[in-house]
Amino acid sequence: MKAISYKLIDICEMHSGGTPRRGESKYYGGDILWAKIGDLERADDEFVIDTEEKITMSGLEAIRNRMFPKNAVLLAMYGSVGKVAIAGRELSTNQAILGMIPNPDILYYRFLAYWLNSKKNQLIHEARGVALQNISKSIVAKQAISLPSLDEQKHIVFILDQADALRRKRKEAIRLLDEYVQSVFFEMFGDPVTNPKGWEVMAGRDYCKQICVGVVIKPASYYVEKGVIALRSLNIKKNYIDLDNVVYFSEAAHKGAVSKSTLRSRDVVIVRTGVTGTAAVIPQELDGINCIDLIIAKPNTSIINPYYLSYLFNSERVKQLVSSKEVGGIQKHFNIGAIKKLAIPIPPLELQNQFERVHSASLSTNIIMGRQDTKFDELFNVLMQKAFAGVGVN
Repeated sequence: MKAISYKLIDICEMHSGGTPRRGESKYYGGDILWAKIGDLERADDEFVIDTEEKITMSGLEAIRNRMFPKNAVLLAMYGSVGKVAIAGRELSTNQAILGMIPNPDILYYRFLAYWLNSKKNQLIHEARGVALQNISKSIVAKQAISLPSLDEQKHIVFILDQADALRRKRKEAIRLLDEYVQSVFFEMFGDPVTNPKGWEVMAGRDYCKQICVGVVIKPASYYVEKGVIALRSLNIKKNYIDLDNVVYFSEAAHKGAVSKSTLRSRDVVIVRTGVTGTAAVIPQELDGINCIDLIIAKPNTSIINPYYLSYLFNSERVKQLVSSKEVGGIQKHFNIGAIKKLAIPIPPLELQNQFERVHSASLSTNIIMGRQDTKFDELFNVLMQKAFAGVGVN
């Protein structure tokens, strides 16, 4: 059967939710699910079956009884633009979420969810706004979707489900490995905030020989097509360096104007702006590269192991401390002064070194799995594009 093109507005009922007035206690604390963007993110492209906040019947009336039935497709219009989830139960949402109820005789709701995921980049490209990118109902409504028969739609969803299951298993394996290392860390050192083992506590100015910042002023003026690697925040992952999408400084600049931000093996680099506190150790093979707008912590290795320090920064407990010291306005950042003041437990060095051996072994596995995970994501996206370009999948 030949695919037929429709505009979404012609085959979906769609509207956004609303937010009951804050400060009115009678509107909140009920049993009606009320989804926000965070609830869509936690659903991870699947079903929203619970929400962080719930509203009362009075709250629902205050937003003109805007509810969505089970299996409505939910799309983030603000914040995480293009994020998709499905209502696992009847629920309401705030105004940042567009709910779509497809005509079941024409469009399978899970086919719509996958299709929207395949169009995420296009929707982001069409997003409007200054402080925040956003899309509107009108942008979504005019999107054209090519629909095969319902049976073919369900077949495509079945194939994509199979591929997605493999992708999710890989992510779960990575998560379990992370949990294992975390459990080893807490077993060896205890909670780094409460310090139940009573380790000596030192501030950053004492456990680091130097703390400085990478190139901040006009780094792009030093870019060349090929030269010395210059790491940016997007290259810093939890406990490892990602060399995808690196930029390069000229050799002349690296040896001259920006030489102060040269990185050495076993330096710890920490994200200053964005996902603040994310940290990684510079491995031997990257000794002598450079960086942009990263905090560079040079540990006193007679006191602290750089891998112990990196893991501390990446632990959720220490991230809470980092967050409490964030400064700035729209785009928060973590500064040198905050690290110099940041007090952490310093266990015996030999114990820290033992942790490095455990951590390094698991990290090698995690990096390999992470790269494979990226390939799974890429292949899955190719499969989606193929399916919705009318080629079909088998």
